[in-house]
Amino acid sequence: MARSNVEKSPALRRKLGDLPARPGVYLYRDREGNLLYVGKAKVLRNRVKSYFQSRHLDAKTRRLVGRIWDLELIVCQTELEALVLENNLIKEHDPPFNIMLRDDKSYPYVKLTWKEAFPKVFVTRKVTKDGSLYFGPFFPASTAYRTAELVYRFFQIRDCDIPIDGKRGRACMKYQLHRCTAPCIAAVTEEAYREQAKEARLFLEGKREELKSRLETAMWLAAEKHAFEQAAAYRDELAQLDAWFSRQKAAVVDQEDTDIFGSALLDGRACVHRLVLREGRIIARNKYLVDDVERLDGAFTAQVLQRVYAAEAVPARILVEVPPEDPELLRDWLGGMRGTKPAIHVPQRGEKVELLAMAQENATLALERKFEPARLNQAVLEGLQAFLGLSHVPVRMECFDISHGQGREVVASCVVFRDGLPDKAGYRRFKMTHEQNDDFANMKEAVGRRYRRLRDEGKEFPNLVLIDGGLGQLHAAQEALAELGLDQLQLASLAKKEELVFRPEASEPIRIPKSSPVLQLLQRIRDEAHRFAITYHRGLRAKRTVQTELTKIPGIGPATARKLLQSFGSVAKLREADEAAVAGAAGPAAARQVAAWKAGG
Repeated sequence: MARSNVEKSPALRRKLGDLPARPGVYLYRDREGNLLYVGKAKVLRNRVKSYFQSRHLDAKTRRLVGRIWDLELIVCQTELEALVLENNLIKEHDPPFNIMLRDDKSYPYVKLTWKEAFPKVFVTRKVTKDGSLYFGPFFPASTAYRTAELVYRFFQIRDCDIPIDGKRGRACMKYQLHRCTAPCIAAVTEEAYREQAKEARLFLEGKREELKSRLETAMWLAAEKHAFEQAAAYRDELAQLDAWFSRQKAAVVDQEDTDIFGSALLDGRACVHRLVLREGRIIARNKYLVDDVERLDGAFTAQVLQRVYAAEAVPARILVEVPPEDPELLRDWLGGMRGTKPAIHVPQRGEKVELLAMAQENATLALERKFEPARLNQAVLEGLQAFLGLSHVPVRMECFDISHGQGREVVASCVVFRDGLPDKAGYRRFKMTHEQNDDFANMKEAVGRRYRRLRDEGKEFPNLVLIDGGLGQLHAAQEALAELGLDQLQLASLAKKEELVFRPEASEPIRIPKSSPVLQLLQRIRDEAHRFAITYHRGLRAKRTVQTELTKIPGIGPATARKLLQSFGSVAKLREADEAAVAGAAGPAAARQVAAWKAGG
């Protein structure tokens, strides 16, 4: 493939014949001019030619070479200059064949809006390049909220979005609870608040000794000025911090800032687990997922470190499991950002080996949790295909259920499962156009409405449509699909009583063993559809019940009852509301009627 592209692309052939023997950066592009890969080389001629001459390329590199149509070169003075440029280009363009570290965003961070005049602290799961400081992610997630609460308690940093413009008349309750110093009412100067924020930052960074030193200095200065209340507040804060930090388990004996990288590999996917140690304590952990990896070798280590420290502060020491490729070049680059070169080495003994093993174990667990369920689900889906005789593996399934109470508040649900897992963004619910105690007609309407819309909008159809019910409900769904010209959609129904599966073309029901994961998957989908439907039905029923009670009030009609319900949520809350609040929601006349109703008991 690579050779044929060289033959077909005159520009690529010409550039390969005139490569400089200099350090630099090379950029590979496809036929449409899209950037595929950015790399650096000590000698451009040797490095670039190796892609097209070697017979021992891994699978990912072979795919890259097969798509290369053009080549750009940027000559540099030194290999270090090339490394810096390579990282800048990767950050700017995110080429698909460079290693991409996908942060695990399933855990929250504590965010400090450092660039604001009056910074605030809050918990977020979204990390953006907005100049703020992010600390985390936190495991478990509740730790993030506890940490933020400690920041409010110790340092009285705000968490609100109130504009700090001096126009606010009074502070909120957090000022009274000593959780905020109320910059919104100018109860604290910008300089004093910035000092609070600096102390909060040190706390979040785990810099215990530096923070204690600042607080002790402030305490003695306050005491010298006879500001004894302020000095006592600093003393109490120091005691609280000592108690907090004493509960944090020390990870290593020495106090040097250290990052530890452990990795795991599963089916071409890698997970890198990074432990962040500051002042001898683990203050954060990060996980990065990398696709299309064949080996956890020195080249992989080097690229991971380049990607991580292109955006993160560089510590004094970096511990890895495999020495990186070109370690001295990497140290030069990292030292340029840090001021001094960090140490990079593989631990050989003691607690550091144990910490590396911890990082590796966490990386393995993360991969297994993320991808092993997908493997198992795939096996179950293939088993379902075999049991039901489906033409395709049912990657996407949709299940329908009907819920009503004696023909009132008739609703239908449609839940979506993808790869054996709920896809809640795809869930839909329907209020039937006619209230009737006829499950067959209601099922036909729900299925018809769902797939008419998918057909008209050109959306994706499921591999299997599952109906909650027996043959009657199945035939009703079949009729709806036939009228839409969608006979090709595969149908099945699951009857509750005996857990039998019916198929339109099968003369006998299919009995799947009760212990089978295939039946358990079908039951899980059916039960989720039932839960979703009955939740919707109960909500409508409760709304009708409240509206009916409100319309019993003389002078209150259905429209006014709806307004009152929307404003107060329940009859009990309406009873507690004063006449002015009711008038604001539904008008003075309605307020008088409600007042008379309340007075009459």
